[in-house]
Amino acid sequence: MNKIYPNYSEAEKAIGATFKFLRESKGFSQEEAAGDEISSPQLSNFENGKTILVTNHFIALLRNINVDMFEFQNAYNQYLRNKDILLFSVKLSDAVMERDISKLKLFSKNLEKLLESDPHNKTLKLDSIRIKSVLSFVDKTCVITKNEQSFLISYLFNLKEWGMYDIRLLGTCAQFIDLIKLAELTNRMIDPSQINIELYHVKHAVVQCVLNIINIFVEQKMFEPARRLILYLENSEIHEYFMFDKLTLIYNRANYSYKRGDSDALEIMEQCLKVLEFCGCSKTATQVSDELKNLEKE
Repeated sequence: MNKIYPNYSEAEKAIGATFKFLRESKGFSQEEAAGDEISSPQLSNFENGKTILVTNHFIALLRNINVDMFEFQNAYNQYLRNKDILLFSVKLSDAVMERDISKLKLFSKNLEKLLESDPHNKTLKLDSIRIKSVLSFVDKTCVITKNEQSFLISYLFNLKEWGMYDIRLLGTCAQFIDLIKLAELTNRMIDPSQINIELYHVKHAVVQCVLNIINIFVEQKMFEPARRLILYLENSEIHEYFMFDKLTLIYNRANYSYKRGDSDALEIMEQCLKVLEFCGCSKTATQVSDELKNLEKE
């Protein structure tokens, strides 16, 4: 008699299929991947969508094939051709740099359709707010409503632990948050008691988020919170691998000094521009060049 297996959803079956793809791409056999954790037949059933593994077994199997959760999540979403447009952060950033309003509006429209089909989905609501914030950089008519701001701020203040999603959400939407509340939320995000604060990916995301918030405080002449965050990053010892982040910190620190009355700081900002041009970062260099021209007109 044939064994009857549960009828799992496409998303559930994709977990095993994605694992199989990664296992084979790494050159591991089923026996090597299963190790002492489960049997090879159990792994075969999992990869073929017949069964689902409990969490501790799944994490152990990922470790057996040298894959971390970030890699798996990315592969899983690509396998499903996930419609969560916010996974494509690089494409969104490029669209902003290129001032491609039509592309960003298309992203926003696709997200609105998802929200219409599931209007009470908290994550989709937050994603909608985030994409509006991104769009506002190139289309000033796009704004986040008061209700959306309240929803966003309530979500962030209720967090006990900050993950990658939350850090990126704050960094993207910071411009729409009251400055006093923004300072409090930033302090909560960088609280050293956070469980994941020292993880490689999380720490990098925090640095990028704080750099953006420093810029907001400086532009609004909120110099004391900007100074504290600059000091925080200076003491964080940004790894040399992240040269762009280190350069952005130097630029933000010089911008802070310039806005406080140090005219010599403008020369440091110009040197940062030369580094960007030398490295072929044309989009960022153009943006910085425009900022420097505006500063000189003030």
